[in-house]
Amino acid sequence: MLHEPIAHTSLLSGLSEAISRHGAARDRDGGFPVESFDELFARGLVGHPPLRASQAGELLHLLSAVGRGDLSTGRIYEGHVNTLFLIDRFATLEQRDAAFRQAADGAVFGVWNTDHHANPLVLEDGVLKGSKSFASGVDGLTAAIVTVNSEAGRQMLLVPVSGLDVDRSWWRPTGMRASGSHIISTDELQVTDGMILGAPDDYIAEPFFSGGAIRFVAVHTGGIHAVFDCAVEHLTRTKRADNPYQSQRIARMGIALQTAYDWLARGAEAWAHALENPESDSAGRSLLATTRAARGAVERAALDVLELAECAVGAAGFNAPHSLERLDRDLRTYLRQPNPDGAMAALGEAIAGGHWHPSFPSISRERGRS
Repeated sequence: MLHEPIAHTSLLSGLSEAISRHGAARDRDGGFPVESFDELFARGLVGHPPLRASQAGELLHLLSAVGRGDLSTGRIYEGHVNTLFLIDRFATLEQRDAAFRQAADGAVFGVWNTDHHANPLVLEDGVLKGSKSFASGVDGLTAAIVTVNSEAGRQMLLVPVSGLDVDRSWWRPTGMRASGSHIISTDELQVTDGMILGAPDDYIAEPFFSGGAIRFVAVHTGGIHAVFDCAVEHLTRTKRADNPYQSQRIARMGIALQTAYDWLARGAEAWAHALENPESDSAGRSLLATTRAARGAVERAALDVLELAECAVGAAGFNAPHSLERLDRDLRTYLRQPNPDGAMAALGEAIAGGHWHPSFPSISRERGRS
């Protein structure tokens, strides 16, 4: 493995603030957040994100810090991290070495799984044809993992982005504009053996397919923190923070934010345990249930903080260039992740089946230092 542990405290110092300086400009033009990735690259976080089981807490801390700076950057960076995680697990040694060397030189990767509803991606006689929707970050990526159905299952392919056709007319979202989640198409891309990543259905193998949602939950938590920061700063600057009603809103926002971070700590523990015990069914079930619970809890925390911040700031917060206007749009958009109802139903089944239950979190000396 080419990635090394990071001393996350020093590397994350000032990261959210540095990334946030560029968010408004990229929201206006919808461009790839180059400046934010320059900040990540300068800290070694493009080439060497924390991927080991022992670094689970560092990874979620990092993703939340990026999300606190800018959610569009967080979405693209989470995809980059996921790509390197999949490559680290399933690639050949040659593929792995090449990808991590590229990343160390600043290459950014992504994962595109959503087929275009009218023109799904297909592989016919070694030629890749069709389209993917929600191809986040396409304007700044070097390569991306795309998934395609085969007789044997869902196959990952690592394809270069250069040469793909990009339809930018479709992406007109309320928020997350700089994530650039466009439609990509290819008609005659010849697939080489070096593009084939892993075996069929490796991509959707549990518990890490659904359990990987803990990464975007971490980015969401960073977005909650940004809204919290904005509301508290506004109330302090306008000398309304000591109003008893506003003080109650600040308190309730703080509690909701802390709840989100507490769920990330649980998620990090479950992720690490599952990685360290890949043959353990109980570890896998625990990761799946914990991640699904975290999804629901953090979404609820986010919606509570958004409503409280909107009431605290008032009409000014809906009027650009007030930063709450953009932060609100971005977080509400990014919260809409696939199949939340299914996640909650699966969690209920796990509880009813005796596979997961609420409990007092374990507190270790190692966690106390993180």
